[in-house]
Amino acid sequence: SERYRLGLPHDDLVRKSIPTFFLHGASSAARLDLLLNHFDVASEVLSRRSLMALWRGSTLEMGTVSGRSENYRIQLQLADHSGARHEGAFAIRLRRQSDGYALCTVGFVFVRCEGDSYSLAIGGMQGPKGEEAKRALITATRDLGGLRPKDAALLVLNGLVTEGHAGYVFAVSNDRHVINRRRLKRRRMMRADLDAYWCDRGGVPAEPFGFSLPIGDDQAARDGNRRDQSKRAFRDIGAWFY
Repeated sequence: SERYRLGLPHDDLVRKSIPTFFLHGASSAARLDLLLNHFDVASEVLSRRSLMALWRGSTLEMGTVSGRSENYRIQLQLADHSGARHEGAFAIRLRRQSDGYALCTVGFVFVRCEGDSYSLAIGGMQGPKGEEAKRALITATRDLGGLRPKDAALLVLNGLVTEGHAGYVFAVSNDRHVINRRRLKRRRMMRADLDAYWCDRGGVPAEPFGFSLPIGDDQAARDGNRRDQSKRAFRDIGAWFY
């Protein structure tokens, strides 16, 4: 608060649980460093106005992408306010605009890389739950020309650190996900195979989180098919946000 003149933090930041934060198997000192470094890098990525709003618990609208028949909003907020408290400091959410239905939530922290570069590390990805979930994801994927909601969210994050010049983002592996701190019954509730998804997106094993993923080419044609247009639109939302 004093360093960046942000005012008082939201109570949920003060109550952040360091022993259960972000990376299973890490020391509390290392987890605290992740949280502190996150806000240092965030002060470079975001405007002071945006950082102050997030610090105080506000939700920021990053942008909207139009599909064939539905619009999709991207929001940025504290991870504590999006069901991803242990998976990051911030989280982005992809929602249907018509009813606010959350299609994907991704918790993350900004991280410092070699030299003056920076990137981010993804602590987890959550899809919708309930009977409607599968149908909602299929419908949204078709509406976006074949682009899956979680791929759209990943593109936003890629865009967000484009100017960091790292060329990659990090991602937490199955073994290092914080759910491993929980009881076996709770761990079995995690249905997503993060390792398989990261590998499918070109990820390779890397310390200290488990994987690094190439950010990839940002030259998807604006006049290409609907999927290419959707990919470029989601990436641009991250790249132009401040």
